[in-house]
Amino acid sequence: MPTKERSFSIKDLITALLRDQNIHTGSWGLNIHFLASGANVKQADGAALPGLTVAVSGLTLVPTAHGEDGSLDASLVNPERKNRVRSRAKLKAVH
Repeated sequence: MPTKERSFSIKDLITALLRDQNIHTGSWGLNIHFLASGANVKQADGAALPGLTVAVSGLTLVPTAHGEDGSLDASLVNPERKNRVRSRAKLKAVH
């Protein structure tokens, strides 16, 4: 069990999703899906008041226009790594 809480901003979530999905190009944003239900909320005195329950039901990573508010450029937050070719001398030294 984790020893402490960890908070994530929307930027952190988009960055983590881009890395997880191996996305290195384009501008991306996040859509958050909500599920809402009407309900009666009972008060301590027994009276019922109209209420609303809202739950987060999912997230979608969506392509956006470059520079759109709330979006991130994948090439900046998750640049593609170039494979380095080791020289034969270095490979022999490792083995």
